[in-house]
Amino acid sequence: MSNSLPSPQRAQEALRRAGRRGTGIVFAVMVTVLLVALIFAANQNQVIGWILVVIAGGWLLLASVVVIAFSRSAKKLGHAVDSARADAAAQRATSSGGTAVVDEDTHARNLKLDHSFKIIQVQVKVIKQELAKGADADAEMVDRSLETMEITAHNGRDMLAEHVGRKRHDDAAPVDQDGPDDGTIAGDVVR
Repeated sequence: MSNSLPSPQRAQEALRRAGRRGTGIVFAVMVTVLLVALIFAANQNQVIGWILVVIAGGWLLLASVVVIAFSRSAKKLGHAVDSARADAAAQRATSSGGTAVVDEDTHARNLKLDHSFKIIQVQVKVIKQELAKGADADAEMVDRSLETMEITAHNGRDMLAEHVGRKRHDDAAPVDQDGPDDGTIAGDVVR
């Protein structure tokens, strides 16, 4: 003989069966009272008998409404508890290093954007270094850095275009004049 507790599913099923049995017994008693009152009222043909039939019928109707309402609310509560359990399990899984769904396209786009921002940071550093030289600054180096930043920003914006509701290949951005006009920006990267 085992001292273990029944599983939650078995316990819930046993509780449902007990509830159905109890409800069935109550309804059987109510129907019996209604039928007895109806038979006595029909045999005796007295007003008191018909009043008892109406009262018994009212109680049977009230019991039916209560059982239906209780059943519906119990189902809603069950769904709410199941949803809360699922939410808690999902939260525990993500916080404890469990499996997480990763959108590969979004991840790749984010890596590309991160790289674009790094390029821009490097170019800003190059420009600051050249401007710090004063009169000895290489204007061509600054121009190439600005062009690289413009190209990188344009390409980054194109990666995000569909996510922010903008069409790709913005006409305001410069396009490589040497190659075919396919909307791709090309240029030299200054390092």
